[in-house]
Amino acid sequence: MSPLRLLLVDDSPLFLDSAVQLLSRDPEIEIVGRALSGEDALAQVNALNPDVVLMDIAMPGMGGLEATRQIKALPQPPRVVILTLYDNPEYRAAAERVGADGFLCKSDFDARVLARIHALREPKEQPAVTNILIVDDSPTMRRMIQAALRDLPGARFYEAGNGLEAIEKLALAPIRLMILDLNMPDMHGLEVLKFVRAHQTYRAIPIIILTTRGDESSRAAALQAGASLYLTKPFEPRAFAQQVRELLK
Repeated sequence: MSPLRLLLVDDSPLFLDSAVQLLSRDPEIEIVGRALSGEDALAQVNALNPDVVLMDIAMPGMGGLEATRQIKALPQPPRVVILTLYDNPEYRAAAERVGADGFLCKSDFDARVLARIHALREPKEQPAVTNILIVDDSPTMRRMIQAALRDLPGARFYEAGNGLEAIEKLALAPIRLMILDLNMPDMHGLEVLKFVRAHQTYRAIPIIILTTRGDESSRAAALQAGASLYLTKPFEPRAFAQQVRELLK
């Protein structure tokens, strides 16, 4: 097994010297470079093609989070572990948002860094893609629905502003779930629902009706036509996300 090629990034030469001294003892790690800034890290990633980057979060100029974001935008990015002095939940969340593969507090560096690096050899399990089609004539509502479901593992969103567009979008990707408004231009949501349930290819797709219509007759008509769930606006994001998770089980 070839050694993991490692790039160290920190604005402290003393920390870099200490890290090199520790990591050089491991024959399965090859330190290919060290950088003192985010800008230098980007240049060395492009030049050296490391497998793993240990990235300090706070540096003058380009910080570690922005450098990580740009590194992760490359065609074949290395794994990146963010280093920080403080195990702060906000820092962890920010590291996840930019695509970091790990987070390590410097106070735990000596005890945990080798295990953290070697764990990156394991292939990262990717969640199955969950294609969700959101059908609503309100762009604001479509954004609100996406925001509520953004933490759903593997979620990929498709949007349609009316019923006819929704039917077209069904042919673009294997839709796992549809969230459907009733009152829309061109084609009423109930017609879309009936079309989907009548079509052999699409009839098994779970469909959530999300509408302002709270009357019992509309609810009964939608459920009779095959809606999996009938919800009214406005919705509570956390409760809505949990209902979606349960429907997708």
